[in-house]
Amino acid sequence: MKNISEDREKSGIFPFNSACDCDKEGIRDGELSKAVFDVVVIGAGIVGSMLLRELSRFECEIAVVEQFPQPGFGVTKSSLSYIHRNHFNPPGTLAAKLCAGARKAFRKLSDELRVDYKETGEFLLALEPSHIPQMMKRKQWGEQNGETGFRIMKGSEVLRREPEVNPAVLSAVYSSGHGMIYPPEWAFALVENACSNGAHAFFGTKVIGIAGNDDGLFTIHTGNGTIRSRFIVNAAGNKAAKIASMTGDDGIELTLSRGTFAIFDKIHSSLVRNILYVGGGDPAVSQVVGPTVSGNLILGLGSFKTPDSTEDTKVTRESLDEIIAMGRDIVPDLPVTDIITFFAGIKSVNNLEEGGDFHIGYSDLSRRVIHLLIGSPGVTASPGIARHVIDLLSDGGLSLVEKKLFDSSREKKEDDWDKGQKWPCGRIVCRCENVTEATIQNAIERGARTIDGVKHLTRAGMGRCQGGFCEGRIIRYLSEALGIEPTEITKKGEGSEQIKGME
Repeated sequence: MKNISEDREKSGIFPFNSACDCDKEGIRDGELSKAVFDVVVIGAGIVGSMLLRELSRFECEIAVVEQFPQPGFGVTKSSLSYIHRNHFNPPGTLAAKLCAGARKAFRKLSDELRVDYKETGEFLLALEPSHIPQMMKRKQWGEQNGETGFRIMKGSEVLRREPEVNPAVLSAVYSSGHGMIYPPEWAFALVENACSNGAHAFFGTKVIGIAGNDDGLFTIHTGNGTIRSRFIVNAAGNKAAKIASMTGDDGIELTLSRGTFAIFDKIHSSLVRNILYVGGGDPAVSQVVGPTVSGNLILGLGSFKTPDSTEDTKVTRESLDEIIAMGRDIVPDLPVTDIITFFAGIKSVNNLEEGGDFHIGYSDLSRRVIHLLIGSPGVTASPGIARHVIDLLSDGGLSLVEKKLFDSSREKKEDDWDKGQKWPCGRIVCRCENVTEATIQNAIERGARTIDGVKHLTRAGMGRCQGGFCEGRIIRYLSEALGIEPTEITKKGEGSEQIKGME
């Protein structure tokens, strides 16, 4: 097998920490090569990124291929971003097994990767008598899954702790220790750390075909060239069925559903302190208000709609009105005039397992292809999924020898940059979120290539004005750093250019 590590300069493959003309660690774009990898992960959402990072512990050549220009740009960025206690998964399911120990794993990773992780409590509310059986079922599931510390509270105690909750609340199940993260930031950090340990990443690279070869290798055809690998892990999220079909597995189907979210201005960050779910029994409806790791409140998801495609993340007036009405059932004085943005996310359920459970398994045609069909709560389960897939790869014939010099830590550069070593640390670009020019320039050097790429790493453009005042400067910084015209700068990849050139 060709040793990629010894020939990166010739092949044009650069890990995130390679310095083309820069000595700072960060994401670097590379060109595809015909060199052979041991494992190629298709998809750099939170699951694919977590797997890549865990694989980088071993002496093997690994890569991730992602159609978007940055990790976490697909399904990963459109979720509630909670690390749930294990009470949403029926006992005995694969999802329940892989969510076990998630909080411990995320706490450890937060320390190693220096990314934000916070915890809060959760109230599973009964606003009417019909909610009580479902509320109690979730408590029972949690306890059967090994969780402890669930408490049943009367409505009066709920109101003492959360005064803004609907005074009609009858009772609730309370539990502490629910995690909060920002998944795109985590996906970036995971891939960055993986690449500092020798992994490779190819972004803006869409897979268009997969072929098996007589030499036992797979050829992955992309819009940017071909890449060969001994093993393939299909972590393509909502496109996993399409990737599976390329490998010859035509029996996989995904049923998609779309939920809607709204984000409130940070001035209301103290309105509620805990995650507030309604314990209704209809799986086609979700009703939640809660805090986020960044301090905003989030509202979602309403009744799930069937999207027109995997790209159909539109927000309709009807769906927004619906989640507002549901939110007011929980918090009557919800400050809807201070919603600063809204978005939609798509989740999937596969046809191979019952009850919405995960399916993780070998292809029908080869034990060197593994399909990950992950629904909710995939973010919570991602560390467990990574460990499980590594076991499958080993059982499938991949030799896994741990590196002696694996570096689990990731240096966070913002502090150094904000000391003014290269750019003025006091020059504020995003006033809503107090983001400096130094922080933005650092994000670009680390690998942000789009407006949303900068936003997900720095929060510039995520405040009340939603980029109205800072986006123009971010476009200029990207244009200067990448050496391209402002008209070529995109919001989130090809087809999302923000400036039209003069005729």
